[in-house]
Amino acid sequence: MNNLSNGDRPIYADVTRLLRRHVGAIHHTGIDRVNLEYARWIHGADGGLCLRQGGGLKQLSRAAWGRFLLGATQPGNPGRRRRERLLLLLRSMILRRPIPDGSVPIASTHSWLAHGEMWDWLGMRDCHPVVFIHDLIPIDYPEYSHPREKALHERRLENSLRHSRGIVVNSRCTESAVKRFAKRAGLPLPPIQVAPLGHDLPQRPMEPLPKEIRKPYFLVLGTIEPRKNHLLLLTVWRELVRRHGDRAPQLVVVGRRGWECEQVVDLLERCETIHPHLVERNNATDAEVVTLISKARALLMPSFAEGFGIPVLEALALGTPVISSPLPAIREFAGDIPDYAEPYDGVRWLELIENHLDEDSNVRREQLRRLPGFADMTWELHFRIVGKFLESLS
Repeated sequence: MNNLSNGDRPIYADVTRLLRRHVGAIHHTGIDRVNLEYARWIHGADGGLCLRQGGGLKQLSRAAWGRFLLGATQPGNPGRRRRERLLLLLRSMILRRPIPDGSVPIASTHSWLAHGEMWDWLGMRDCHPVVFIHDLIPIDYPEYSHPREKALHERRLENSLRHSRGIVVNSRCTESAVKRFAKRAGLPLPPIQVAPLGHDLPQRPMEPLPKEIRKPYFLVLGTIEPRKNHLLLLTVWRELVRRHGDRAPQLVVVGRRGWECEQVVDLLERCETIHPHLVERNNATDAEVVTLISKARALLMPSFAEGFGIPVLEALALGTPVISSPLPAIREFAGDIPDYAEPYDGVRWLELIENHLDEDSNVRREQLRRLPGFADMTWELHFRIVGKFLESLS
């Protein structure tokens, strides 16, 4: 394989989650985008692609998936492209052979890590799975996850620690969390590699702004769920409108509505005060997101917990200021470039947003001065690190 090897063992990218999202017309989250990049990398290096089925991993047609990967940045409209997606699925099912014994499947999502029968199947075939652990948020912050998610994620970690050949993580923060979990559980720690996530962004916006968006605006990007703390921003926007009236900036909310976000949805749909200054887009394409980030006054990330923070990475790479919670995972790659505010400090968030609304504020000028110092990370660099890690495991 080109720049990719694990001795004589064939390498496969698991695309189970990616296929399901595509067929279901579900737009990609950060984990989906990581899954897509791993599939493209391994496919481009003459590796294989596989899908979980019937308690094992089955090979997929390289020809069908080559066409899929070339255009899979978004799943498409469910009505217009449903037939196309279903036909693609049927074509991809042609090679339903198990992956060869001794293979190295790379699980870049958590899709099947909790299923003991999968690990038994891999063990019986002398496979050497390598897994990507994105975060331990359901374990360390169970209040921000589904009630069942903590126990499920613990099983994922336990199986990965017991049976995987190696673990890739996105940050030293996640690495530390994995090591703490292993120590608490009394489990062995396989080789672990930190490989910060990358991006492959164009140098300039790809599309014009949607007509309902006007400048100045601020952007929050991510699934609407309790952990992302949209409620704080909507409360801040109510005060911005009270202070500035019609001159208040827009808040552009990009992301699907998730679980347990009823109070946020009520504000999005029924708060007459902020509604004229609010734009919600739950189906933005990758190209639209690049444009929205590039032209925003600032990207806002008031999260209570993150495993990495891809929106912050992309904003800084595009030269857009960031206001963020001071989370260790974000500080690790963003350093002192963003302006930080605790996720519960609405007064500080209001102050920083007003400072970035003012083109002449010292706060805004200082961050713009710091932005050129951002140490950019690309997918090419990420996979160079992962490729060397795979070589070390052979």
